[in-house]
Amino acid sequence: MNNKPNQAFNQDIYTMVEKHMMYWNPMNLIEWCLPDEYSIEIDHIVKILPYMKSAEELGNQVYWIMQKYFGSHFARSTEECHHIADKIYKNLEYINSLNTSFISFNLYFNSFKGIRRD
Repeated sequence: MNNKPNQAFNQDIYTMVEKHMMYWNPMNLIEWCLPDEYSIEIDHIVKILPYMKSAEELGNQVYWIMQKYFGSHFARSTEECHHIADKIYKNLEYINSLNTSFISFNLYFNSFKGIRRD
């Protein structure tokens, strides 16, 4: 079975997610020493993004991840997370069209399991 169209779709979604994570990230996550499990959260976002119907849904996911990994360090309210997610949701196409280098981000996730990078 030929998976090329699916692989291309997955790569596009992955690229879009990594760009919006870098562009909108309110905490500059790459500068923090993150647990290896963070890549699992990226995998989760990649899988659910095509099914997101609103910024509120995305906000719930962002809020959960922020609370799980940063809790008291970055006490964000649900409203703050939804505001961030609203910006992400409304600007995905714009961010995806940016011709910006995300080399450090790509290097970090080259070992990412779940989406082929070829």
